[in-house]
Amino acid sequence: MTHAHAQADMADLPLEQLMQLQVTTASRYAQTALEAPATVSVVTADDIRLFGYRNLSEVLGSMRGLHVSYDRTYHYLGTRGFATPGDYNTRVLLLVNGVRFNDNLYDQATIGTDFPIDLDLVDRVEFVPGPGSAVYGANAFFGVINVITRNGRQLAGPQVSAEAGSHGSAKLRFSLGTVDAHGGDWLIAVTRATTRGADQYYPSYDTPSTHKGVAQGLDFDRSTQLFARMHQNGLTLTLAHGERNKGMPTAAYSQVFNDPRSRLTDTTTRLAAEYTTQVRPSLALTGRVHAGRYEYVGDYVYDYPPLTVNRDVGTGQWWATEWQWVSTALARHKLSWGVDYRRDTRIDQLNFDLEPRTDNLDARRTGDALGIFVQDEFALRPDLTLHAGLRWGRQSGSKGSVNPRLGLVYWWNPTTAIKVLHGTAYRPPNAYERDYRVDTPGGVVDTVALRSERVRTTELALEHAPTGASRMLLTVFRSNVTNLISLGNAHQPDRYTFTNAGRVHMQGLEAAVDHRLDGGARVRAVYGRQKLRDTVADTGLTHSPEHLLKLQWSDSVRSPAGLGWQSGRYAVEVIGVGSRRTLQHARLPANIRTNLTYSASYEIREDSIAQDGRTYRVKLTYAF
Repeated sequence: MTHAHAQADMADLPLEQLMQLQVTTASRYAQTALEAPATVSVVTADDIRLFGYRNLSEVLGSMRGLHVSYDRTYHYLGTRGFATPGDYNTRVLLLVNGVRFNDNLYDQATIGTDFPIDLDLVDRVEFVPGPGSAVYGANAFFGVINVITRNGRQLAGPQVSAEAGSHGSAKLRFSLGTVDAHGGDWLIAVTRATTRGADQYYPSYDTPSTHKGVAQGLDFDRSTQLFARMHQNGLTLTLAHGERNKGMPTAAYSQVFNDPRSRLTDTTTRLAAEYTTQVRPSLALTGRVHAGRYEYVGDYVYDYPPLTVNRDVGTGQWWATEWQWVSTALARHKLSWGVDYRRDTRIDQLNFDLEPRTDNLDARRTGDALGIFVQDEFALRPDLTLHAGLRWGRQSGSKGSVNPRLGLVYWWNPTTAIKVLHGTAYRPPNAYERDYRVDTPGGVVDTVALRSERVRTTELALEHAPTGASRMLLTVFRSNVTNLISLGNAHQPDRYTFTNAGRVHMQGLEAAVDHRLDGGARVRAVYGRQKLRDTVADTGLTHSPEHLLKLQWSDSVRSPAGLGWQSGRYAVEVIGVGSRRTLQHARLPANIRTNLTYSASYEIREDSIAQDGRTYRVKLTYAF
């Protein structure tokens, strides 16, 4: 039997083994979820197929403590109730196979159709809540997402997948996975997806001159993705490329309503090389070199007058290297240390009117970021482990920052762990917040020198896994955010500004139960309650739900005797999000979304944005 066939596909493992899967995101090396100094959430490839998730935002929206919103252009991630306007997911760090995926321009974590990897190629997604700057540096502010892709063995042979659904949506994927005679694992995949989108109605524009508030044909979304990965003898090479063209039906940033020229494109390319080796029996080394490029082009239509197309262009380019050593040479200690360096070779922001050509912004910068970290996993007793970490980091244009992390894990018994966690994190202002100054409608003005945001979090968690088929979690947390960078109205009409005005206090609790019944049925329930308050304004935060509820049920459907078809699986998911206060001080009511899946082997004028209602999708995958 070959090594490739000896290893089972994670998606096909029974739940008893899935419960004992190792996670790598909490400490940058493998450990079980109960051992990790964090409360890790994991969604596997089997979950993705079973519940029919279409993009990364839907995966994250099913996880504990997370909720997702969509403004018909980008998807935004709320963490433990925190979701502020103008935040392009800059306060979470997105990794792919452990490599940073946030760009160097907006620092955004792309989680919607702008994420350049097809979910069919994802093995699992790990989310570690809480500050992670002691391990990863900037952007690991409220949490770290790690998307771990599949390999050629798991998608052996050629595959063609086609799907169609509501609003003119369609997707076609071709992939080829193989293991060569020398043990090299190869995977290459190409995906093309399109959505026509439905016409959108906005009451704020309901006048005869603006087509009675209906944006026609402007909610389209077209994307192309290329992914390739090779692994052999400790060396892994990865390429991810994505292009997306998206219409903007909301007339964001004071645009002219219902103009078909209003659109944007996102183009991203990432290259990574990783080498892992066991230097000695007690010393492992992981080295990475990676590079990336991101470009945003947005066309905005304004009536100055005259009617004018304004173009916004942002381009980021960088390369980086990471080196980490993990040693078990000292008795009862697991030491890890390393250095991360990133060179920003290009950060350009341009804004100009097309006809006649009028330049409004030409900001160009370069820079770098450096981080040095050390961690120790110290077994004080057989039932008590201390995790201690410290990282110093510096980024061009910001002061250096030191961030510690402490975690105490006590094993009450072999199936129950009590965790006391404490850590800090920081986020320097990104290039967009620093340099974007455009004195036109919807532009940013009057921003003065910005300081780095900081957060301090303490958490107490109880995790219990009485059997391989059951897992329970209860956690309470408290966080304080200072120097919060927020986007608000400037002292000029239709203009905005960034300030460090915010101080936020957060506290809450989360509970989760995951259990597999005899016969294969599985039930999962997650509840979170959080309260957030701006201590400067002495008010609650906008777009921050107090309650989050996730319920999942799945089971098999067996073929009646004599009918001859193979058994399938069905899954029901209910996601409830509590009421939220909008910027205009209105109250969005609580909402509940229900998804049913069956699988078998054969900035804006509107105070709130309507989400997609009931939709359908049919998908067919053929492997040959």
